[in-house]
Amino acid sequence: MNKIRQGLPAATDATSPGAGWMRSGTLAALASLLILALFWPTAWAMVEIWWHSETFTHGFLVLPITIWLIWHRRQHVAAVVPAFSWIGFGAFLIAALVWLAGYLADVRVVAQFGLVGMLIGAVWAIVGSRAAKQMTFPLAFLFFAVPVGEALILPLMEFTADFTVGLLRLTGIPVYRDGLSFSIPSGNWSVVEGCSGIRYIIASLTLGVIFAYLTYQSWWRRVAFIVISGLVPILANGLRAYLIVMIGHLSDMKLAHGVDHLIYGWVFFGFVMLILFSIGTIWREPELTAPAPAALGAAAPFRKGIVLGTIGVVLGAVLVRVGAEQIAAHHSMVKGPTALPTSVGEWSQVGGRPWAWSPVLLPAELGAAVSYQRNDLILTVDVAHFVRQSDAAEAVNVQNKIWPQKTPPWRVVAQGRTNLQTGDGGLAADTFMLRGPKSLMVWRWYRIGARYTANPYIAKLYQALDRLTLDRTDGAIVMVAAPVDGRDQPPEAEVQEFVRDFLPALSAALDASVGE
Repeated sequence: MNKIRQGLPAATDATSPGAGWMRSGTLAALASLLILALFWPTAWAMVEIWWHSETFTHGFLVLPITIWLIWHRRQHVAAVVPAFSWIGFGAFLIAALVWLAGYLADVRVVAQFGLVGMLIGAVWAIVGSRAAKQMTFPLAFLFFAVPVGEALILPLMEFTADFTVGLLRLTGIPVYRDGLSFSIPSGNWSVVEGCSGIRYIIASLTLGVIFAYLTYQSWWRRVAFIVISGLVPILANGLRAYLIVMIGHLSDMKLAHGVDHLIYGWVFFGFVMLILFSIGTIWREPELTAPAPAALGAAAPFRKGIVLGTIGVVLGAVLVRVGAEQIAAHHSMVKGPTALPTSVGEWSQVGGRPWAWSPVLLPAELGAAVSYQRNDLILTVDVAHFVRQSDAAEAVNVQNKIWPQKTPPWRVVAQGRTNLQTGDGGLAADTFMLRGPKSLMVWRWYRIGARYTANPYIAKLYQALDRLTLDRTDGAIVMVAAPVDGRDQPPEAEVQEFVRDFLPALSAALDASVGE
């Protein structure tokens, strides 16, 4: 009988590491599923982006890859004993606050990072810090499920245009550039979103992270390769754009101007990745040997901490979710229309709009679009005032556009930021040079509650703070447009004077419309 008992696998012992890991792993999985169920709108928003955007389709593979990476480390993980971690529980609570801020400010990407952080924190709290340390990379890889990176598209487009035009001129080809569009003797080209290279960069970075983890053991080599896998595709995309323009130029625009444009791009990208990973393999490091399994009796205190810790994680998730709904139910009320003044200093309202341009804005409860004139100069003011801000109707949203991008001839050829002087100090504003039937300069800024800013991230922070303190929930986007002269010089001094006199009246109108 003793011989038979000695032949049984250690995992059948109630106090063995295998039994402890089975129970801890089950609790961690159940807690994760419950968190996903409680915060399913945030999780589903990620899935929808994976489904509809080719840039983020890799999101469907993140969880299977994470599970495989943990399985790949199973011997290292099994060598430690699961135990509740207060540090992990603290990380879970911090991530929950991040989700709450993103949810209240309607910043999906922040809420999504918070949700992934909650899942990681929950697992960390339940299985313990020693076990989580063995799964650091696989757990951190879950952040790749968050569809982030679209904010880089415009800077990458600018870089691609600069890089391509620079190489063309270096090659001796005359180029006329106007914003993101340029012309060479053989034809016209334009850098659009598909030319930004964001897909190449995300794909390269994702593959580079996995490759670095599996190929190297030292952290400096892993970090170095990950940085390189992010920088190389940026340079490669610029070179790809230049080569495509050259192919079109040398073939008299017969090649690289249609579907083959994309084919050449992906073939070139695959070639660059092959070279990158081939070179990276040269410094491969052997995998570390897994340590011996933990002692059998070490899992005995399982019931003292892990079960209560799991209950604490679940209760924390429930309280955050319920609290978020209670806070979100508070909204400012519409008390009257947003009535802009009929006169501002020496400026007077005039009927009609002097140009065909107008911004594309989400539907707002309140707002106004008026024109002001002084002497021969006319300015237009567009205000969209969102009282009950939500993801589908808010001041800071990518769907609020300076111009209708799919309906030429309007396009942005330059943008920057300026500081407008007012009676209360400086007012930062984003500037956009528009080219179309008429050249215009547009100044844009936001008002969140009672605060002005041009920075969309600070605006969202203001929105989250107002929600958390149960303060006003309204926000507005403001645009002032003026014509530029033949040298593309806007009437800066006149606009400065107008904004200085207009801002107090604008603040009073926005406040009165919500009863403040």
